[in-house]
Amino acid sequence: MERTLVNQIVEGEVSLVIDYQPGKSVAIDVLQGAMRLIESLDRLDGVLLSSVNTSLEPVSVLNDVQHSSLKMMLARALRGLSDDHLGNLEWKKWVGSLLVKGKHKLLQHLDADAPEIRKLLIEMEPDYSSMPQGLVGYTPPQVADVQAALVGVSKARATLPGQHVTIQTELGDISLPETEIVPDALEQLEAQTSVTNKGVEYFKIKSLDLLGKSQWTLLRNQKPVKVDMLHQRWLDDYHERKIPILPGDSIESHYEETISYDANHNEIERKIAIVEVVRVIPPPSQQSLNY
Repeated sequence: MERTLVNQIVEGEVSLVIDYQPGKSVAIDVLQGAMRLIESLDRLDGVLLSSVNTSLEPVSVLNDVQHSSLKMMLARALRGLSDDHLGNLEWKKWVGSLLVKGKHKLLQHLDADAPEIRKLLIEMEPDYSSMPQGLVGYTPPQVADVQAALVGVSKARATLPGQHVTIQTELGDISLPETEIVPDALEQLEAQTSVTNKGVEYFKIKSLDLLGKSQWTLLRNQKPVKVDMLHQRWLDDYHERKIPILPGDSIESHYEETISYDANHNEIERKIAIVEVVRVIPPPSQQSLNY
């Protein structure tokens, strides 16, 4: 018999408000756009909790619907809650507060570049470490995951052109700006066991991205590796020839490396993402660097 996961309500109601045009807006377009936005908010909540417990599944529970504008009041609930936390009201209160603060901070920066997201997550570190008494604190999620979740919200927002969309929270209202991102199906990410390393490292440039695909080949320990460049503003400056850089130069950068494993703990994938390029170092300055 299939086990049904019970929804555990946590604090932190939010409201999704869509100012449609009565008598003009196509009903199914407005409702489908609302569903896409709710789905994207659940995904953002999932990312916010990914560093706490990957088995937690945030879901939106419909509390009320008001008209004139379409206002959907959404309670926060979790599936997959462990027995240890089922009766812990302080833990549920902490999770609810964390999700509200996280959404309120991040949704104001839908188009944020990776370095800006990294700074926002650093600002959220006290919220993650302030667990209820007797429990161990946590750290914020990965920059790459947050960036992908915000892109998902932008894609959902793009399904409601010409409509004013607002997210209301106890911390204030957030107007979601219209986006030029072409909406498509949100990618389904496979759940895998993974370990993420973060830090600052020097990488030597092997080959440059000339096509704007944000994937570069760098040398790490004298071995070529493919990396994803998340620092979009730096990439824009590079493609506009504002940053001189050649093969053989090195970059000092903040990075995230995610290593995925199968059920037998065999490594199956290793991904490196450059979150922020701090500086470019030409060859004459590289003699003291070890690779």
